[in-house]
Amino acid sequence: MNVLLVEDDKRIAALVERGLREDGHSVSIAHSGNEGADLMLERPFDVALLDMLLPGLSGLAVLEKVRARRCTTPIMMLTAVDTVPKVLEAFDLGADDYLVKPFLLEILLARVRAITRRTRTATPTTLNAAGVTLDCAQRMVVRDGQSIALTQKQVALLEVLMCRRGLVTSREELIEAGWGSAEKVKANTLDVYIHSLRAKLGDESGSVPLIRTVHGSGYIFAGD
Repeated sequence: MNVLLVEDDKRIAALVERGLREDGHSVSIAHSGNEGADLMLERPFDVALLDMLLPGLSGLAVLEKVRARRCTTPIMMLTAVDTVPKVLEAFDLGADDYLVKPFLLEILLARVRAITRRTRTATPTTLNAAGVTLDCAQRMVVRDGQSIALTQKQVALLEVLMCRRGLVTSREELIEAGWGSAEKVKANTLDVYIHSLRAKLGDESGSVPLIRTVHGSGYIFAGD
């Protein structure tokens, strides 16, 4: 799983990172609230571990900001503040779980596995946005009442873009979703697939495009 750890205490961050990597996870680290919020809004993670007390934006401020931007990454709060009002505030702002410091690393790892199992089980096979319905299981998209068959890779690309609608999805994230590794993909392969996907969606017929290029960054599904 791809985990984001937002923790300003570098000693704790190093210990948690080592435990996560030994448990088989990929880990990205941010040491401030602003950096953590930017990372969550730039690319998808399977789960984010977010400290409450951070330099810059606090953990609660980060939580409020990313949820307001429709970031759906499951977020577990790591906090030494276990008062009921703070815990309730975190849940009200969109936290999925919390763990009070100091904690056993084994408990943290078990909670990470549990939270991702829950969210993956709940992931819908049908997505709806901006008048487009994507049926991932049937590899079919419906736009303006018209059914359009997609290839497996087109489904993978469109699914990532629709899940992050309104947010920029990097080329690296799209390549990982479609091919698993950039080493297997030629420089212009992603562009060719995005072009074919746009053509099937009717994006090149003069209407407002659903998939826009963000030069130097990636692509964005410009839904509601």
